Formats: sequence, C-alpha cells, structure tokens
Amino acid sequence: MTAFDAASPPPGPATPRPLDVLAAYVAAGGSVQDAATLVGIRPGTVKRDLADLRARSGLTTEQLIYAGRAGGWLVVPSLEPG
Repeated sequence: MTAFDAASPPPGPATPRPLDVLAAYVAAGGSVQDAATLVGIRPGTVKRDLADLRARSGLTTEQLIYAGRAGGWLVVPSLEPG
C-alpha cells in the first residue's frame, strides 16, 4: 500500500476522464448513479474508472478525493469558491 500524501500528484498516468469521473462522483455526493448521469456514462464505467484510480494510486477513494482537493488537481466546480 502506498503511503498517503495529501500533496501527491494525480495517479499517473491517469487520463482526464477518470479524474472527471472522480470530480463528478464528489459533485454527486458519492452517488455512482448520479456521477454517471453527470458525465454521461454508465454506472459500471464510473465504478471501473474509480477502481482504476484506486489501483494506480494505492489509495482509497476518500484518500484520492482528499489528496486531489489538497493538491489542487481535483477540481469540483460546485465546491469552488465564487
């Protein structure tokens, strides 16, 4: 298991879509179905993209979200100030 580091870069070599899926998952309040609707893909694809990010990083979904928000590479427009 990878040591958790909030300042870590995004899991690599991640493409933009899994990161968009992660952002949609956060925006949807942790709902796979709602995240799928936001991105326009099937719920199974959301699950697969999240599993891929977890496998690449060695982090849990919660740790990925925290690291992404703290590191500035996970942008969720509905959570941004302004």
